[in-house]
Amino acid sequence: MQYSDKPMLDTYSQIEHLKSNGITFNVCSEERAYHYLRYNSNYFKVTAFRKNYNKYRGGINDGKYIDLDFAYLCDLASIDMHLRYLSIQLTLDIEHYAKLKILRLMEDHNEDGYQIYIDFMNSLNEVQKKRLENEITRSKNSHYSQNLFEKYYPDFPIWVLLELIPFGRLISLYQFCAKRYNDKNMMQESYMLMTCKALRNASAHSSCILNDLHSHTIIHQKGKPNQKVMHEISKANNISRAAKNKRMSNERISQFVTLLYTFNKIVTSEGAKQKAKELLLQFDKRMMKNITYYNTNELIKANFEFLHQIILYYL
Repeated sequence: MQYSDKPMLDTYSQIEHLKSNGITFNVCSEERAYHYLRYNSNYFKVTAFRKNYNKYRGGINDGKYIDLDFAYLCDLASIDMHLRYLSIQLTLDIEHYAKLKILRLMEDHNEDGYQIYIDFMNSLNEVQKKRLENEITRSKNSHYSQNLFEKYYPDFPIWVLLELIPFGRLISLYQFCAKRYNDKNMMQESYMLMTCKALRNASAHSSCILNDLHSHTIIHQKGKPNQKVMHEISKANNISRAAKNKRMSNERISQFVTLLYTFNKIVTSEGAKQKAKELLLQFDKRMMKNITYYNTNELIKANFEFLHQIILYYL
């Protein structure tokens, strides 16, 4: 079978294809672009960010991108990489402190650590229960959790279960505890944890985050961002209400801002918060480094300036 519609292009052909679509090589030369595509990033990933650029309609440049240099795509790819690394680090902390909160609540409610595991299992339907059992069983094949599994199987206390289950199952347990202790705030946090998980998964799989910054792309929550998050960022004085509503209607931007909010609510260590501030400052500096590249692209510039103000608010 042949796939002639979209054949694989060599690096020189990739550059020619970009030029035919109106992408220029003024800030970044073709020679540098060739090296970049060979040794820094692949064509498919770096060109994903062109979705944030408009095309000419009509005239001799019909269908070509407007004011898009290859250097801008490289810059966006780099910023995106830094955002993924930041998101993973913050989510790791959130996951740790979510576990700690469960243990803290158990102590406050005089739980023995074993009955809650039994009750959690009994709360699941047969499909969910089988899935959890498979998740736990897989841990016995890991050098990092095999000893835990063998020591406690089959009667796991909750503090061991927390070390054996993935993030998604942790969120299910978090929701179970919210219901068990009638904690409405904890239930709200569980929904935000789902958002954090979505961004964490995308980042861990090296999926592009910033390749679609258009507004009104939220597909969950009836197309609206979390109201607690919106209420919190309403306190940021340097962002207009209209800008907040517009930028937060983008799924990716909303997820990242929700991640910052959730981190601030769940993480209880001042040391971890200080480290997060340092990471945020580093990301912000990288994001704004070449902001003048986007003077003619309101979509990118407005989103970056919005994130800049959000980061300053949390700093």
